[in-house]
Amino acid sequence: MSPTSILRGIAFLLLLQWVSTLIINALGVPFPPALLGMLILTALLCGGVIPANSVEGICNILISKMGMLFLPAGVSVILYADVIKAELMPIVVSIVLVSIAVLGATALFLEAMLKKGGH
Repeated sequence: MSPTSILRGIAFLLLLQWVSTLIINALGVPFPPALLGMLILTALLCGGVIPANSVEGICNILISKMGMLFLPAGVSVILYADVIKAELMPIVVSIVLVSIAVLGATALFLEAMLKKGGH
């Protein structure tokens, strides 16, 4: 992983962020530009337009620092402690119901894939 490949990866990710921001602003839709950038990156990687090794170095670095990147969001939750306390029961119920739904959907999907594969 050379400094040049890391800089190239950063430049490419910033370019994707810029393009996705332009698209979101042009369309005027409420959608996170970072998520659109990741979708574009996924499409480019899956389509073979760009090789995975062109962004692999910077992605590995960002993944290793992910905890630090989430720290500001985690700390800002403290600012809304009163709101969370007031709405604790709906939040807990939502988390439990969504967790059960995801677990069930995953189980159904796995069962369907195993039947399709003949296992």
